Amino acid sequence: MISQDDIDAIKHGVELVSFMKARGIELQQVGENYRGFCPFHEDTTPSLTVNPKENLWNCFGCGTGGDVIRFVELIDQVDFTQAVKRLSANHPKPGKPKTAVKEKKKGLSVADKKLLARGNRIQKTEDRSQKRPGKKVLSVAEKKLLARVVGYYQHSFTEDQRGLDYLKNRGITNNQTCTDFGTGFVNGSLKKILPEDPAVIKTLKTLGILNAKGNEIFYNCVVFPIYDTDGAIVNLYGRNIDPAHGVSHLYLAGSRAGLVNRQAVPRSASIILTESIIDAVTLYDQGFTNVIPCYGVNGVTEDHLVLFNSPVTEVYLCFDSDQAGKDGATQAAEQLQKKGITVYTIELPDKDITIYFNRHTPEEFEQLLKAANPASVEQSDSLNKRKQTLYQQEEHGFTVGYATRQYQVKGIQRGDTQLKATIKVSEDVSSSKPFELTTIDLYSSRSRHWFAKLCADLFAEPEALIKEDLAKLLQLVEQWRPEKQEQQHTEISAGDKELALSFLKSDDIFAALLTDFDTLGVTGEKINKLVGYLAATSRKLAEPLSVLIQSRSAAGKSTLQDAIISLIPDEEYIKYTRVTDQALFYKEEDSLVHKILAIEEAEGMGGAAYSIRTIQSAKKITVAATGKDCQRQDEDRGIHGKRPGLCDDHHHRHRDRPGDGLTLYLSDHR
Repeated sequence: MISQDDIDAIKHGVELVSFMKARGIELQQVGENYRGFCPFHEDTTPSLTVNPKENLWNCFGCGTGGDVIRFVELIDQVDFTQAVKRLSANHPKPGKPKTAVKEKKKGLSVADKKLLARGNRIQKTEDRSQKRPGKKVLSVAEKKLLARVVGYYQHSFTEDQRGLDYLKNRGITNNQTCTDFGTGFVNGSLKKILPEDPAVIKTLKTLGILNAKGNEIFYNCVVFPIYDTDGAIVNLYGRNIDPAHGVSHLYLAGSRAGLVNRQAVPRSASIILTESIIDAVTLYDQGFTNVIPCYGVNGVTEDHLVLFNSPVTEVYLCFDSDQAGKDGATQAAEQLQKKGITVYTIELPDKDITIYFNRHTPEEFEQLLKAANPASVEQSDSLNKRKQTLYQQEEHGFTVGYATRQYQVKGIQRGDTQLKATIKVSEDVSSSKPFELTTIDLYSSRSRHWFAKLCADLFAEPEALIKEDLAKLLQLVEQWRPEKQEQQHTEISAGDKELALSFLKSDDIFAALLTDFDTLGVTGEKINKLVGYLAATSRKLAEPLSVLIQSRSAAGKSTLQDAIISLIPDEEYIKYTRVTDQALFYKEEDSLVHKILAIEEAEGMGGAAYSIRTIQSAKKITVAATGKDCQRQDEDRGIHGKRPGLCDDHHHRHRDRPGDGLTLYLSDHR
């Protein structure tokens, strides 16, 4: 059991700023504190703050923070006990400090004394390491310099397309995979930005970054950093993108040290062990994230065996199918079995992993795992994370789910160049869990990209995965149609039907109608009442009548209009107080066919008067509208781009055929 005194000694005795710098994190002093880029999320602005006085750290970007123990827990992905043990190994216990060098000079400051003691501990470690044959241990300064070089190579990878193209040709297509493995590219530009410092050049040559002539040894290589147990970069693996003009595989000079993707071990007791780093990257890209590479057919090192010592219970060996690969798998199996680990060997039908996934799918690789071990539970995250788990049609939209991500879509509005929808995103849209809610245009690439960033932060998933969700969502929204509600039809009894027909055939039908109007409280105006009713019933004709009621103010125009439409079934008319200029262009097509459109006052028509007259005469209306950037919107939809500005009907014509309806509207006449 770890005592509280030991924990407190570590918390206050390990200088956090120096420790973080030794782990490759660049910190700049800002006032009394230090600031740098957070290693626990994609940090574009320095959001990590370290308080040397309190020996605490905090990130304002992702919200993580704590002491040095918490930092080791997160950076190494270990539990509290393991973090304390790792820190204790390089931290003297409370009591009288033991120094290897006596302080002959007097007047040293407390800070100088700490620095001297720390230097003695580092020197002791280096002295002990030199006694081990073939084992090269980098100094803190060398690790820091190597981390800066790798950072520059990672920047070059984002700037130079050749490295990414090489990986895509090998089937590695997920950008997040490259980010997770810290992928870099060496294009020969490093020596152009190096300082004119002989010590730096000498160190880079000692590390194996530069050759004797000062050129980059990993030139033209995609590179992957290799980390030690403390999370510091101690080695580098390079894969030449043009092996015809150089060595295919490169490492730093010295013995193989460190591991790639060691964070897979805390996640699972089952590990896939590959022959090479590039094989591991390929498997990871296919969703098999519990993968760790060897360094060739004889590349199982002591670092592997130590890492697998306790949590790992089974290992799947996935080596090349040639004789060298088979022999290497046999040797690796013997090494692992001596540690008490159960080993299963995967029989690849193709020469290597790259060729296999050019011909096969992740589902088929899962079957290979099952063939090696019928009880295998290893699955591809890329399949599980993309699997649709929910689809529910709703009154005004739908809810769809992929893995643990749910998208509730409502308020869908269609246009020729826009497809707007209000989307709520959460792990459970029906609960109170954290969510994002916004209205976006799914036809806008810029809007989708912005929304994908929000969702990626919410779900803590790669942005590329969210973009795939949105692509599927776009198709679903395009296909979605509101459920057609069945109209309620009232069946007329035979007696009522016979009575209605006799009324229509009656010679005194007009007299009967006038009597009904009198019953409704509208007296006089016999001609107006009859003309209005006849116009209302003409809605069923191909050429219906329209009525304009004119009179002085307060003469009863609304009373007459209301009396006429009260004799019409409710579903046969639409009554508005006011119609805006563009309102009719946004109604569903054929929504006014054989319907009555009743407007109470002439002022209520406003700018829609012209549209109403056009509907009466031409039976349809069209409009051409301008857009901010038609070319971008049309390119998003796969349409040939047009010059921004006023677009032709092919791009921005909004059509609606309200149909053959009756318009009743009133106008004051003073």
